[in-house]
Amino acid sequence: MLQLLKVFNFALIEQAEIEFDNGFNVLTGETGAGKSMVVDALNVVLGGRSSVEMLRSGCEQFRIDAVFALQAHEPLRALLEEQAIPQEEDGLLFLSRSVSRQGKNTVLVNGTPAPLSLLRTIGSMLLDMHGQHENQALLRPESYLGLLDGSDSAIAPLLADYQLAFADWRKTRDKIAELNRDDRERAQRIDMLQWQVGEIEAARLKLPEETELPQQISLLAHAEKISATVGAAWAGLSDGDGRSKGAIAILQECRRQLEVAARFDATLGQYAEQIAQIVVLLDDMAPELRNYLDQVEYDPVKLSRLQERMDLIYRLKQKYGGSLVEVLAYAQAARDEMDELVCHDDVLREMQKKLQQQESELKIKALALGSQRAVSAAAMGRSVEAHLQELGMPGGKFVVQLTNGESFTANGCDSIQFAFSANPGEELRPLAKVASGGELSRVALAIKTVCSRNDGAQVMVFDEIDAGVGGHTARKVAENIARVAWKKQVLCITHLPQIASMADRHIHIEKKPVAERTQTFVRVLPETQRLQELARMIGGDPITAAGLDNAAEMVRTAAVFKQTIQPA
Repeated sequence: MLQLLKVFNFALIEQAEIEFDNGFNVLTGETGAGKSMVVDALNVVLGGRSSVEMLRSGCEQFRIDAVFALQAHEPLRALLEEQAIPQEEDGLLFLSRSVSRQGKNTVLVNGTPAPLSLLRTIGSMLLDMHGQHENQALLRPESYLGLLDGSDSAIAPLLADYQLAFADWRKTRDKIAELNRDDRERAQRIDMLQWQVGEIEAARLKLPEETELPQQISLLAHAEKISATVGAAWAGLSDGDGRSKGAIAILQECRRQLEVAARFDATLGQYAEQIAQIVVLLDDMAPELRNYLDQVEYDPVKLSRLQERMDLIYRLKQKYGGSLVEVLAYAQAARDEMDELVCHDDVLREMQKKLQQQESELKIKALALGSQRAVSAAAMGRSVEAHLQELGMPGGKFVVQLTNGESFTANGCDSIQFAFSANPGEELRPLAKVASGGELSRVALAIKTVCSRNDGAQVMVFDEIDAGVGGHTARKVAENIARVAWKKQVLCITHLPQIASMADRHIHIEKKPVAERTQTFVRVLPETQRLQELARMIGGDPITAAGLDNAAEMVRTAAVFKQTIQPA
């Protein structure tokens, strides 16, 4: 649930901090006060569209912070773990989004920088936004299947099973289409693959070459320098130049001198012994250096040959991969593809046989999915219709018409239509053709109430869902939203006192001039001020004693109703 929303320099809001209840939160205020700003801010911090036009005049950036209690939201926890986002021990989720005047976005999830796409994903998992725009989705039949699937948790595993099978079937189908390319194109592809494989095979590549060749080239290229320096070192050890004593002879003389001195001071004997050990080491080293010198060769022909070999390997790596392993893997993949193309007819027959088997399995899964959808469609129709009765449409009819087709799609073979009749005796017709604005709002609320049982969203936002309704119907809308609020947290913008009186927390939005600037202020109303706001919504200004009495009665009636829907 949403616990806290902080807004800084957003539109007309200089600074606001709003604490929300875990039940029904209502937002009210005069028209134009900025009620939708709060919803817009929530939408922005959950990855929704933002604009520099939302920035308060004279400011360089706006920032919105939100704190959610995740409770038992395992999919979201898994997402955070996958993205290496640290999780708080108390289960809280901290979101922050800043947008500068230059349009730069800064996103933090639990204090960790994150991409905007992750914020959008999190938002889709936490929030279900419903308003006039979402009502229009009911005019698009392509959205109906998702609504039906969301109404019954039994559909999800069947849909997931079908989609896995569909992905395999489509992959095989695409492979067959690829194999069915015209003969000329296939022949051209075979020629190219043969040339590529031949080029790689002709090189007779060996994996050790990748590291050994550079070493060999370096030795040959610097052979003269190596010979000179190693020769000088050998001569310095062993009198190799014949002009001066080598280090070994000098050290031996030092040892003899110390041995003489040790006759008079025994402590000097240890130094003589250490020098003797060094002499032994150098005696072993000198012939090894001599042997190394004998093996050093300067061979320009061999060097040129190795460099040419290295150039060949470099060109192959540029064409086919960044390493010899990748080059050889490319060659094997090319051979496999070439075999498929050469054995085109045999492979095609096998793939067609495989496709038939997959299609049979897919049909079975599609039928199982369609059967469950049929059961769910009937149940959804009954549930929505029951809610419509409560929402002031006693003669309203709602039917989910499911048609099973033959064509496979990513979501099955089914197509769906919502049929609606507002009044007794009227023929059921497609919802998009018969529903008025007020009727559409009530149908949308009924559908949302039914579908909210099984979606993963913890927070549901109703933005002026009450458009086109009033009186007794408004009361029924309020009761329906209250029922939703027992299952999940609800935020609702409304102009109707019937709905506002049903809330567990009343948030008031007010616009005032401050220092020749207009500001929007947001605050949670205590009970007395809540009654005053309800009285204003009922009768306008000035607030009268009768209006206050009426408001108090509405709150009492709402409390009695909410007691009837409390879970046992």
